[in-house]
Amino acid sequence: MRFSRTRLLAAFVACVLVFPLIFSCGGDDDDTEADLPGDDDTGDDDEGGDDFIVLENDVLLVNVSASPFGFQVLSKERGLVTETLDFGAGESLAYVRNQQQYNLENFAYSETTEHGVTLVYRTTEGNTARVTMGFHTDRTLKVEFGLEHNTGFVRAWQDIQLFEDEAIYGLMERIHWFPAWSEEKPREIGSLNRRGEWIPMMIYATIGAYAPFYHSSQGYGLHVDTTFYGYFDVGHFEQDRLRFVFSTAEGRDPVLTYYLFYGPSHDGILDEYTALTGRPFVPPQWAFLHWRWRDAHQPVTGWLDGNLINGQVAEDVLMYEELGIPAGNYMIDRPWTPGEHGFAEFSFDQDRFPNARPMLQSLDDRGYHVILWGAPWAIGWEEGQNGWEAERYGYYAPHQRKHIDFTDPAAYLWWKMKIRDFVRDYNIHGWKLDRGEEDQPSFWWDVYHDGRTGDEVRNDYPVMYQNCYHDAMTEAWGDDFVNIIRAGWTGSHRYGAVWAGDTRGAVGEDHNESTDLGLRSLLLSQLHCSFMGYSIWTSDTGGYYEFRDREVFARWLQFSAFSPIMEIGGIGDHAPWNMPTEPVYDEEMIDIYRTYTRLHHDLVEYISRAAVQTVRSGRAVTRPLVFDYPDDPNVREMWDEYFLGADILVAPVWRVGQRRRQVYVPEGRFVNYWNPDQTVTGPTTINADAPLDRIPFYIRKGAEVLGRVW
Repeated sequence: MRFSRTRLLAAFVACVLVFPLIFSCGGDDDDTEADLPGDDDTGDDDEGGDDFIVLENDVLLVNVSASPFGFQVLSKERGLVTETLDFGAGESLAYVRNQQQYNLENFAYSETTEHGVTLVYRTTEGNTARVTMGFHTDRTLKVEFGLEHNTGFVRAWQDIQLFEDEAIYGLMERIHWFPAWSEEKPREIGSLNRRGEWIPMMIYATIGAYAPFYHSSQGYGLHVDTTFYGYFDVGHFEQDRLRFVFSTAEGRDPVLTYYLFYGPSHDGILDEYTALTGRPFVPPQWAFLHWRWRDAHQPVTGWLDGNLINGQVAEDVLMYEELGIPAGNYMIDRPWTPGEHGFAEFSFDQDRFPNARPMLQSLDDRGYHVILWGAPWAIGWEEGQNGWEAERYGYYAPHQRKHIDFTDPAAYLWWKMKIRDFVRDYNIHGWKLDRGEEDQPSFWWDVYHDGRTGDEVRNDYPVMYQNCYHDAMTEAWGDDFVNIIRAGWTGSHRYGAVWAGDTRGAVGEDHNESTDLGLRSLLLSQLHCSFMGYSIWTSDTGGYYEFRDREVFARWLQFSAFSPIMEIGGIGDHAPWNMPTEPVYDEEMIDIYRTYTRLHHDLVEYISRAAVQTVRSGRAVTRPLVFDYPDDPNVREMWDEYFLGADILVAPVWRVGQRRRQVYVPEGRFVNYWNPDQTVTGPTTINADAPLDRIPFYIRKGAEVLGRVW
C-alpha cells in the first residue's frame, strides 16, 4: 500500500524527538546484518512493508522508503520539495543488463554511514545492490547506487515525480533536441521550460553546451555525476515522470551517482551546484569590450602603420577609425597557421598574415587585445611540427591522427607548454576554443591512455581540452586572459565563457535564404545556459552563416550589445560598410553598429561587476525573469525578456518587420531608457515602440547604471 503523507509526517515527528540525524523506524536495526533475500525470511510484507528511514539536518528532512526503495525530500521551511515516482508504493530505481531490466526486489538491511545511510538489497537478477544516501552539505543530498557484480554493459535509471504545475529548466543550450539538428534550420519551437522533452546527454555540435543538471520550479536542482552517455525524459513518455538514464563501465562502482540541491531559489541551486563542480570562469574587464572577427581572413594585403599586413585586418582597423567605432578586441579565426587545416604549428601563415608581429603591435597600440582560434588538434605529421611530434611521441587519441589524447599527462603537458610559450611570445590574450565535440574517438573500442573508453571520454573531452588551454593561459598571464568555448559538460564553466556555435542568419544549401529564427533561438540559448552554470555567454552577431536581411543584422547587434560579450563576425564581412545586402555601404546600419558597440562599451563596467558575482555563487550575468520573480506565474516560461545584471530589463525584437512589441514589466519601478520621463510600475504589460534602431530596455528605478542614478 502507499504511505499517506499524514502517516509519514507523524512518524517523522515521533522519530525526530529521539534521533537528530539518522535513524530507522520499523524493519531491521542499523548495522545488524539480516539474511539476504532468497532465504526463508525476506523481512518484507505483501503490501510493500513499513520500513522507512529518516535523514535530517537543520534544513531538510529526507524520508527513505526501504521497501520498495524511494525517497521524499521536505524543507523544514517550505514542506515537500520532491519525491521519487510512486513514493512508498512503486519501484523508482532500476538497471538494465543485456536488454533485461532488474529491480531492487528485496530489502535486506541498512547501515549508518558518516553522513547518512546505506540500504542493501537483493535484485531480481540475484545480485547485491547498495543505495547510499547522505548530506553532502546542509542543502545537498548525495545518492549513490552500486552493484556488487557490475559486469557487461549496464545502465541505470532513477524516476522522479513530476507534479502537475512543475517546470524543469536547464540540461542543454540548444532550443530543442528533436530533430537533433534543430538549429541547422531553426524553427519556431522550444521553450524555457523543458517539460515534455526527451533530451539525450551526448554533446552534439555545434550548439554544444550541455550539463546533466536541471532546476525545478519546486525549488531544487539535480546533477548526475557522470560523463557517460545517457538521457533525460522530462515527462515526455509519461507526463508525471522525470527519468534519467545513464550507462557505466564494467566493474565501475557506484553505477549511478547524483546530487539533489535544495535552493530554494535558482540562485541558491546554482550556488550549491558550482560549489560542488567549480565556480564559473570570469575574465578581466577588457574582455567585455566588443569583439571584431572574420571566419577566414583572405590572403590579401593592405598597409597599416607602414607595414604590409593582411588587408582585411587593415580594413577593419582603418574603417573603425574612420567611422568612429571604438576599438575593442580582435579575434583571428581559422586558418591562421600553416597547413591544410590551419593548425600544423604555432606560427602565423605568411601567405595570410605577412608581418604578423608588426600587425599585432599595431592592434596593441590601438588598445585591441588579440584572441585566436584554437582546437584540440595536432594536424598533419607531414605538414608541421605539431603533427610530427604527436605522431612520434604517441600523443594522438586512439585510431586517428588528429585529436590530442588529453588523458595522457605527457601529451597534456606537451600541448600546454606549446600554448604557454607561444602566447607569451606573440602577446596573445585569449582563445576561441572550437571543435571540442566533433570527430574524436567516441566508442567502447576506442581506449584512451588512461584506460577509459570513448563512450566515457566523449563528453569529458571538451572539459580536458579547455582545462589544458586554461592552465596554459594561467601560467602565461595569471588571470589576465579570456577563453570562450563552444562545447561544454560539467566543469566546462570553470574554463571559459560560452559562445553559441554556428548559428544561422541564413539557411539553405548555399546559405542564401534569410531567416530570423536563428536569432530567436539564441534568446532561448542564452537563458538555458543561465540555469546550467555557464554564466557568461555570447553569439556570432549576424549569424555564423551570414545574414541575408539587414534587419536581422540590426536586431542581432542590439541583442548582442545586451549579452555579456558582444562578438561580431562569421562567414563574410559582417561589416556595415560592406554589406551582403543593399545598400552595400549602409549608413543606417553604420549608425546602428556604432551606437550599439558604444552602448555596450558604456556597459562594460556594469557587466564586469555582475560577472564578479558569478564567481562567488554561479549567478548568471544574463538570466530569465523567473530567477528574480519565481512566484510570478507570468514569467514561469518567459524566454523573450531577461535581466542583464540586476537592474537592466531587456526585451529584444527578433522578428523581421516588427516595430512594436509587448513588454511584461515585473514588480517594481523601471525607467524607459529611451524616454527617461517614463517610469513603469509593475507588474504590468505595456506596448513598447521598437523602430529598427531601438531595442526596448528598462532600468530599475534608483539603480546606478551608465554613469547616472535612474
